[in-house]
Amino acid sequence: MNGQRWMLSLLSMVLYFSIGVSFSSAQNLTEEWIKKAAEPLVQKRVVDGLSIGYIAGKHSGMVHLGSSNRAGKKPDDLTVYELGSISKVFTGLMLADAVVRGEIDLNATADVANTAGIRLPSHEGRSIKWIDLSTHRSGLPRLPGNLAPTDLKNPYQNYDSKKAAAFLNQYKLPRQPGASQEYSNFGASVLGYLVAQQAGRSYQQLLQKRIAKPLGMTDCTVSLSTDQRQRLATPHAKFGTVTKPWTFSNLPGAGGIRATMQDMLRFAQAQLNPPTGKIGEAIELAWKQHRDKDASGPAMGLGWVIAGDGQTRWHNGQTGGSHSSLFINRKLNCAVVILSNTAVKNQIDQLAMQMVLKAAGREIKPEPKRTPDPKADDIVIDAKHRRRLEGRYQLTPNFIFTVRDRDGHLMVSITNQPTQEVFPDSATRWSYRGVDATLEFKLNKTGPAKSLILHQNGVKQTAYRIK
Repeated sequence: MNGQRWMLSLLSMVLYFSIGVSFSSAQNLTEEWIKKAAEPLVQKRVVDGLSIGYIAGKHSGMVHLGSSNRAGKKPDDLTVYELGSISKVFTGLMLADAVVRGEIDLNATADVANTAGIRLPSHEGRSIKWIDLSTHRSGLPRLPGNLAPTDLKNPYQNYDSKKAAAFLNQYKLPRQPGASQEYSNFGASVLGYLVAQQAGRSYQQLLQKRIAKPLGMTDCTVSLSTDQRQRLATPHAKFGTVTKPWTFSNLPGAGGIRATMQDMLRFAQAQLNPPTGKIGEAIELAWKQHRDKDASGPAMGLGWVIAGDGQTRWHNGQTGGSHSSLFINRKLNCAVVILSNTAVKNQIDQLAMQMVLKAAGREIKPEPKRTPDPKADDIVIDAKHRRRLEGRYQLTPNFIFTVRDRDGHLMVSITNQPTQEVFPDSATRWSYRGVDATLEFKLNKTGPAKSLILHQNGVKQTAYRIK
């Protein structure tokens, strides 16, 4: 949550498009390699603490680094973390469970009697279906217009189903449900509430009954017991800056679940090898691709984002004081889970992505660090040259860089991602600030650039000019 888009940064780009899967090589991922890759995040004061879980073929393990609380206690298998938007995967699974039990028709209108009086809007005769809510195609906004936090450090604590009903009562959908994808925390929250109402239970009760207990996830919860509260990793807005845990009223389906690494590895193992019974059937249904990727967003399962390789399912999450990443690939028999008690933007996803690439047998060779040039900010590229860089560059049909010169600033937008400025290292190499990524433009002697190369995580990817 916390304003998340599909990809919090460019860091997911490599995974999204270019995992070259070597199906017998998941054993490349080892605890020693993970420690070496993760320790700089603590040593360089990026995160206060984190727990990393992995399954690589027949091997699995957990690595804990840094501190989980103000007393400096090291996190362990039973440290409780906020999952943030990974909660959407659980909400999708709860929907799938209701479907396999015959309680909900996935392609029916999401209309169920509920105590708040929520009624979903329609557009030109097309109603919002259950599947629309779980694949972010409902047409509902990212956040409701009547969300007015009284405490920005805990923004969702007072927003309940009654307020959601009031918003939906006056909201007009901008397009037909199902037409395109728009990431919606609000839609996922409403979905969780309606699924629970259909079952005659609270979200917490349904989570426990249908997912946590069947999978042996003893600390997977929304509401914390006294013992769990003592084990909760202290949230940090940034390194060293303690902030409040997020709490939710009765709409936790988009970001309110907490769990331990022990819980999450059990969850991951169940996705790789679903158990028998209804929960296994539900896992298979949620895992299935239900919506194809298009210009508006990636392919989707129920709650799961499906990477460009067609195999990897993933989701990440962020609250005001935590960040989490979950990646699972059945063909590799590989799962990666990272839970951190610091709300970093990019680094946790980057580490998770590196781990999946390592499991796939991809060697990650960081590019040599460029020596900072004290005069770098003084580099001036004339307007004529900047115009040669302008254009649209296609990495895949659904991932296009759009480069524009705006009053002397080179601005780059990417499909479904925000526009950001890049800064010149030279006439042909331009770098992002705050993200370790560089764009290298390929030019002939005259005329516009013919392509650009994204350099990130030791991987080079070429996007060719289409306009």
